[in-house]
Amino acid sequence: MNQFANKQLIFDFLAGKATAHQRKQIDEWYQNPQHQELFYEWLEEWEQSHLQFVADKQQALNRYHHFLDNTQLKNTVDNDKLPTPEISSSRRNWFVWTLAASLVIVLGCWQFQNQLLNYTYSTAYGQIKTIKLSDGSQVTLNANSVLRVPRFGGKTREVKLEGEALFSITHTAQNERFVVKTDNGVDVVVLGTEFSMFARKRATQVVLQKGKVEFHYQQSNQDHKQITLNPGDLVSLEKDGAIRLKPTLQPTNYSSWRDHRYVFEETTLKEVSNLFQENFGIKIKIPDPKIAALSISGAYQAQTADELIAIIAEVLNLQITREGDELLLSSNPI
Repeated sequence: MNQFANKQLIFDFLAGKATAHQRKQIDEWYQNPQHQELFYEWLEEWEQSHLQFVADKQQALNRYHHFLDNTQLKNTVDNDKLPTPEISSSRRNWFVWTLAASLVIVLGCWQFQNQLLNYTYSTAYGQIKTIKLSDGSQVTLNANSVLRVPRFGGKTREVKLEGEALFSITHTAQNERFVVKTDNGVDVVVLGTEFSMFARKRATQVVLQKGKVEFHYQQSNQDHKQITLNPGDLVSLEKDGAIRLKPTLQPTNYSSWRDHRYVFEETTLKEVSNLFQENFGIKIKIPDPKIAALSISGAYQAQTADELIAIIAEVLNLQITREGDELLLSSNPI
């Protein structure tokens, strides 16, 4: 470790007391991944002893919108009174580059803040990963999924899911709630339980295997609502806001992907194509509506996307044709 990177210097940096030269050195030191976790440890220690101001982001955004509206109104009035000025090409280019640089800075700050505040676990297409959280809970991420876990926890254990996962939550002596949040406003609140959760753009779904959870959601222009699930219950919130609750006899079927096992229950090929797009990044084209309406049932073991689509094609007597990055399903010629 570089000699200058000690706790006191980092504390001075966080308090805004570091010189420009020291800030540059700290930035170079931080680029080493081996130093980042130590930085976060010191940051958490410093945060615990310093009350930080939390900016009102919505208020700032409203002020910015107000500024834009006033600027637009002023320009409209001025343009009615004054002749249109000629803007040189160099000045126009300077404005475009300035705007682009500002967007890069904003996005960079957002990404750094996200990295600073959260541990981020992710899976690629076709990959499955199991994560053990600090409280002993275990999360198995399905393919093409992201789990964000706050570095600085409070009384409530909160994580954010984008994709699909199986949760096995440990009960704590302090009865701390465990909350899974999603981008569409759904919160799943538990104490100690096991459940699978699907949280993608087209829908959010929870299937409870053990224990009890609360499914908190909000439909358009309505108050927040909640549904309490018992073991075997399946609840889903569709993209259009429709809510559906039903019992299922085999709740573990909805997390069988953990063992590379895929269970279908009269699942249409249209729904199967969603699975391939979300889990493997493969787009399936089915030009014939009659073929798209075909359904498949049963449990099938497959390690890869190629194995799974070959099984489905054999069961339904279909032909697979590759067209670039896409797969075309059609009737198998007799």
